[in-house]
Amino acid sequence: MLKMVRGKRGSTLIELLVVVTIAGILAAVAIPSYLDYRIKAKITEVTAAIDALAQSASDYHASNRLFPNPDDASYADTTALAAVSRKYANFTYNSADYNSECILVAQFTNLSQVSGCNLIMNISISENQAYIKTYDGRSSLPVKYMPK
Repeated sequence: MLKMVRGKRGSTLIELLVVVTIAGILAAVAIPSYLDYRIKAKITEVTAAIDALAQSASDYHASNRLFPNPDDASYADTTALAAVSRKYANFTYNSADYNSECILVAQFTNLSQVSGCNLIMNISISENQAYIKTYDGRSSLPVKYMPK
């Protein structure tokens, strides 16, 4: 009789509860992290587009010694500078001084967590005529999503 009980294999209720608890804890940590990574990936697509715009604006400046004027009819649409996706954001640009500064703004539209937030990039020219691209501290994008 004792031999029959020892031969049976199975798990106890306690072991099953431990496994379910561990799986629940992992899911509670993993799901929010996964959602953040999805948003960050989409924001990366927007930063790649704003970088393409910045490169085009810099190339335009190198040729013409000034940044494009948005009042110019040929640049009324920011995407005239470069082919960029408008899937997650709309892009605009402006400047106080087209000779030495350009400000690119991406306003997020189709990302629920950051919809309506702005990512602002400043392009300026250093003393040795190098282009400096920086993300503006006035950007309304939450810090955890800001590009590094």
